Amino acid sequence: MAAPAYTPIPSNPFSGAFPEAVQNQASSFGLSYLQKFREERLSSLRPVSEFFDKNRFSQPNGLSNVTSRLNYNLTYFQGNYLIIFIAITAYSILTNLWLMFSVAFMVGGMYFISRVPPEGVVIASNTFTPGQLRTYMIIASVPLFFLSSTLGTIFWIVGASAVLILGHAAVMQEGIEGDFVATV
Repeated sequence: MAAPAYTPIPSNPFSGAFPEAVQNQASSFGLSYLQKFREERLSSLRPVSEFFDKNRFSQPNGLSNVTSRLNYNLTYFQGNYLIIFIAITAYSILTNLWLMFSVAFMVGGMYFISRVPPEGVVIASNTFTPGQLRTYMIIASVPLFFLSSTLGTIFWIVGASAVLILGHAAVMQEGIEGDFVATV
């Protein structure tokens, strides 16, 4: 039986680029994921004039009215609420420089560790495997994330998003589209 033909990949990741087939798979995965995200999540994006229609804002009559508004508006304005959540997250990361540095340190470190060959790298006559380097990266990142108040930022993002999104969904009256769906 003949040995299968293959193209050897260089063991040193810094010596060259990935084979073209691997690059095409990686780029198509990223592009297909973004295209799928745009088609599924952002397809329900409603116009700003409809999202901020002041004629549809009103105080709800009771808990049953709030519940029905939440059920309708959370699905109807799903894309708009996702944009609000992404904007709040981006704002909180951009305004917290320590958190931005911590995220960049962690992502950059993991990227460079992924480029280390399986046999390891020699630093000052010591050989470190990728697993050891990941462990050291996590040990170094924990204090950075602690100092950048990551948990506080996460709770702030969740709280601000909940107040804005649920508040908007509770005071926005259901559209007349809901009446047509109920009768059909």
